[in-house]
Amino acid sequence: MSKGKILVVDDEPDIVRSLSIRLGSVGYEVSMATDGLNATRKAIDEQPDLILMDIDMPGSNGHEVVERLGNISETSHIPVIYLTACTADEDFRKAREGGVRKFITKPFDSDILLAAVEDQIERSRMVAR
Repeated sequence: MSKGKILVVDDEPDIVRSLSIRLGSVGYEVSMATDGLNATRKAIDEQPDLILMDIDMPGSNGHEVVERLGNISETSHIPVIYLTACTADEDFRKAREGGVRKFITKPFDSDILLAAVEDQIERSRMVAR
């Protein structure tokens, strides 16, 4: 049985692939997107339990995707964790204002990432009850 559905969004295929393998190995169903436009479409169509997303991507960056999804009733409840190399004060501010739940910087420790994923999915499920 799946522990939950996660949408992984990053423009670096190796990161998307490795995250998909790691998350899948512990029981998550993983969907992937490599740009903001596909991420938006997949979030609407697939209704994941969590979105794990980079900020700096072609098409639409992470901040634009978060804003767009926050304005759509079907996706506004989906928690987002940023997994990014972007560390400017402006990125932290936009993340906070957009309701991003966690901000994890690259390079990252996979155990810390998994703990954050599990925590956010559990919190989301408690709110939904």
